This record gives sequence, C-alpha cells and structure tokens, in this order.
Amino acid sequence: MRTYTWYSKNTSLDSPDTLHQILAFGTLEDLKQLKKEVGQESLQTMFVRYPKKIYTPQSLAFIKKFILHLTHPIDDNKYFKHTPRYTR
Repeated sequence: MRTYTWYSKNTSLDSPDTLHQILAFGTLEDLKQLKKEVGQESLQTMFVRYPKKIYTPQSLAFIKKFILHLTHPIDDNKYFKHTPRYTR
C-alpha cells in the first residue's frame, strides 16, 4: 500500500487521517488492502466517528455505497471539502 499522508513517515492504520486519505485518494487495490487489514466494521466506525472534509460529492457517494456499504444516513456536509467547517 502506498503512503497517502504527506506530513508523516510513520503512518498507522489506526489513525482516522490515514484512513480518510486512503479512502479519498487511494486506488481500488489500496481500498481492498485497507478493508482487509482494518476490517469492514472498524473502517465504517472510524469513518462515521471521525469525519474529514476531503471528499467531493462523487467520491463520497462511491465510498459510502460501494466501499463501506453504509445503510444509515450521515451528514454529508461534514465530509465535503467545499462546505464551510463547523464552528461548534
């Protein structure tokens, strides 16, 4: 798996930042390897619990539907990179 975090040489799959970077910018092989190493349930939990504003509407829809198979609704605005950030 390639490294997608530019700010650190020591990345961990326990980090939400690393998971989001791979989900948003990784290849299909990277996504397959990520699911294998982290697990589907753990990946879903981290994705929902720690949103990151780096997704386009198209990439978020693909990740939610085909990669994570999320069935419950989430607040998409917490993931879109072109929406204002929350101040609370």
